[in-house]
Amino acid sequence: MDHETYITGFEVKMIAIKELSVLFQSAVKAGADKCFRDGRILKNQLSLSEAYAIYGRADVDRWITEKLIVTHTGGIGISRKSILRSELEAVAFKSNRTSYLPVAER
Repeated sequence: MDHETYITGFEVKMIAIKELSVLFQSAVKAGADKCFRDGRILKNQLSLSEAYAIYGRADVDRWITEKLIVTHTGGIGISRKSILRSELEAVAFKSNRTSYLPVAER
């Protein structure tokens, strides 16, 4: 009975510590992000350079090339490209990397 236990005849599957850790990390990140967004501490859009610093230039450029994320240009007279934070986070979450460190911390 590896990773299983029985309580009053019901089968209960145990979750691995690594899976539980990933669930807790995701829950904490989602809760913190929601608080920051509700308090308007996080911007809805990131500049390309901010996205590169968080997720790495190679990954961001690959996601743009594969059309997984779309860059937007600013208003009249503004040529700065930006990316919606929600799109970027969704693609990064689905990526096969378990965590992202800023370039300076790698």
